Amino acid sequence: MGERFVMQDGGLQERSERLADRVEALAVALRESGVSEEAATRLLAHASTAVLHALTLETLLAPEPSTAPAVEPRAPAAPEVPLAA
Repeated sequence: MGERFVMQDGGLQERSERLADRVEALAVALRESGVSEEAATRLLAHASTAVLHALTLETLLAPEPSTAPAVEPRAPAAPEVPLAA
């Protein structure tokens, strides 16, 4: 049906590809069953919109990845002792 956008998150990418495959399968089934072009176009537009909304919600509700740098714990610093002059 068209080019696919490649996303970085593997899980979301896989789900989007599965959903796109299902929309494409729906298109084939509609064509093979003799559904009118107008009705098929309308149904596919609704299916595509639903996929977009589902993926958008999943992205918005996904936990934020930690962007804080990893900090290794340090041993407590020894207290400063004044040196004799």
